[in-house]
Amino acid sequence: MGRSRTLRLKQVLASRSHEDLEGASLLVAEQLGFAYVMFCGSFRRSATRELRFDNFPGDWHRYCAARSRDLLPGSLRRLALQDVTPLLWNGSATGRMMARRCGLATGVSCSVRGPLGQWSLTSFALPFEGASAERRIAAALPDCQLVACAIHYAAARMAGQSPDRSARLRRLGNGLLSDRESQCLIGSAHGKTTSEIAQALQISERTVTFHLSNVRRKLDAANSRHAVTKALSLRLIAAS
Repeated sequence: MGRSRTLRLKQVLASRSHEDLEGASLLVAEQLGFAYVMFCGSFRRSATRELRFDNFPGDWHRYCAARSRDLLPGSLRRLALQDVTPLLWNGSATGRMMARRCGLATGVSCSVRGPLGQWSLTSFALPFEGASAERRIAAALPDCQLVACAIHYAAARMAGQSPDRSARLRRLGNGLLSDRESQCLIGSAHGKTTSEIAQALQISERTVTFHLSNVRRKLDAANSRHAVTKALSLRLIAAS
């Protein structure tokens, strides 16, 4: 990895919360040239609930939710968890037509397993396919596996240190939104576009979209305007 990528990887390893890990993972995936990343993992033998996050397209989320399907297209999840090497999506094309239409054209999934039955699966995806997409994936493949291991390690450490954190996150309070999420939401409250917010905060538009999506999820809001209204009523952001 180059120097800048090493710095991003350190951010992943240094993550102390689910939220930090999401943000760092999105940034390192973007640095590797991928538009989308999804992580899911289980770190206790008896766990029935998985730790997961993603920035997959909303249309794909809705399509899968309506059919009670996993977010990984077709049989990719099952196949990836059976393999110890990265699974290239172009070799497992069954059932991926709708995923392509929603923007998940191709990608790669990397599985990691721990000594006590822990497992995780990190998937990186592109909105386009073809020779150029496969060249990009091939070039990034070693780094993808390394990043998947780093995310697994950070998530496993957090699961061991803070098993009840998910319940605490659901409580509405001053710590619900990160500083960056609050900044993006305040920009949205002032009527700024994602481009304008990105320029003001010196981050990418995709990162702004990611933070606003997290805000909507945390506040159970239908859209950004609804999120602003809820955040103001809960005094999570100032009205001025």
